[in-house]
Amino acid sequence: MLVPMAGLESAIPVFKVVRSYNRLGDHMTRRPFGDSLASLAVTCFAVTCSFAPEVFAQSIDRWKIDSNKHPSLSVITKNPPEKQLLDMTVYKFEIEHGGCGGDQSWSDCDNDRQRVELKDGYKVGLQSFGSKTKQIRRYYRTNIFIPDESQFPDTSPMTQMIHQVKLHQKNQPIWMIHYHKEGLKISTDTARGGACFVNKKYVPRGKWIEVEIFADYTKGKERIKRDEPFFLYRINGRNVCSIKTPLITERGLKDGGRKKLQLKFGIYNTFPSRWLLLQPENLDWIQRNNISFAAYHQDSKGQSNGAVSSKLGTPFEFDWPIKLPKQTIYFTDWEIADSREKLGKPRFELVDTKPEVNKRPSNAKAVCTNASIGWMRGKEGDKWIEKAKGLGLDRKSCKELLRQ
Repeated sequence: MLVPMAGLESAIPVFKVVRSYNRLGDHMTRRPFGDSLASLAVTCFAVTCSFAPEVFAQSIDRWKIDSNKHPSLSVITKNPPEKQLLDMTVYKFEIEHGGCGGDQSWSDCDNDRQRVELKDGYKVGLQSFGSKTKQIRRYYRTNIFIPDESQFPDTSPMTQMIHQVKLHQKNQPIWMIHYHKEGLKISTDTARGGACFVNKKYVPRGKWIEVEIFADYTKGKERIKRDEPFFLYRINGRNVCSIKTPLITERGLKDGGRKKLQLKFGIYNTFPSRWLLLQPENLDWIQRNNISFAAYHQDSKGQSNGAVSSKLGTPFEFDWPIKLPKQTIYFTDWEIADSREKLGKPRFELVDTKPEVNKRPSNAKAVCTNASIGWMRGKEGDKWIEKAKGLGLDRKSCKELLRQ
C-alpha cells in the first residue's frame, strides 16, 4: 500500500498513484500532478516497491525517507525478489556516486557526505518533568544482509555507517555502527575513541545476521560507569559489545535541540573525498588539470563533539575519472519495544558464553604510533593515517589509545 505522508506542507509536491496492469502484476507508479518530468518516486510490481528519495522526504510504511537532491542515484526497494527472509519485510538500500541528500538546513553534497537511509521520525522523548530522572529503555531487533565485495565494497577511508540513533540537531550520533573490513566499529557519543570493535567473523558477508540492541537512554553522569550496561549489541544471540557509560548526559542534551531521539538505518557515507583522493587515476587527473581544492571544516555550532574536517567538502562537483562504487545492503523491518519480551520470538537463542570481542584491532597501537607522526606534520595523505582510518581510528581515538 502506498499512503501519502500526512501533514505535508503545501510547497511539497503532491503525488498521485497511476495504476496499470500487465503480466507482471499490479504495476503502480507515483508521479507529481501536472506536467513535471521529474523521475518516478515509486515503482511497484506486485509486493516489490522501489522508492527513489525525493528532495522532500516521503515515506515507506512507518519509515520516512531521508531527502536526496539526486534521487536517481539512490534507491530503496521493499521486498526485493532476490533477497527474502521468512515472512519478514525486507528493505534493499542502493547508493551510487553522488547520492547526497539535504534539506532546508543541511546539504550532504556540500559537506562531503552521501546517504540512502530510512528514519522513524523522533519517536523517543527524553524530556523529564520534575526532579525525578526519566527512565527510558529501548530494545531493537533487525536482520542485516551484507553482500560480497562486488555489491558492498570496502570504501575506507570513506566510512560506511549502517545504523545510528540521533538526538535532534546534534552533530554526533548517540550511538552508531560502522562497517569496515575488520568487522564493526560500535561508537557512542560518550565512549570516546570507539567503544567496541567486533571481529569480522561475527559479521559474515553473504548471510543474514540477527542484530539485537539494548539501549538505556536514562540520563547519567559523564564517564561514570555502572555494573549494568547502558548499551548491549548482540549478533545471532551472542553479546559482542557491552558499554557501561551513559548514552545520555547533560552535556550531550545541551548539544541538541528538542529532547527527542531518532533511529536511522541504511548507508551513510562520510568523507567520500578521502576515497576519491586515494585513487591514482584521480590524483593524476588533478595534477594534469592543475586543480586545487578549498579545505572543508564542519561548523561545530558550539557543540562539544562532532565537528570534522577533510580536504574537500564538495567532491560531487567534480567529474572524477574514478567514481565511488555502488553500495548495496539489506535490512529486515525493525522491531522496537520497551522490553525484550515485547519484541517477539528471535531467530537465535541467547548465548551465555562471552565472545571474543575486540575493543580495538590488535595492531591499533602500532598503527596509531606511526599515524600520529603524520598528523603532527600535517600530512593527511600519509599511508599510516589512511591505515588508521581504515581500522576505524581517528586522531582523537589514537591519542587516547596511546595515553593508555
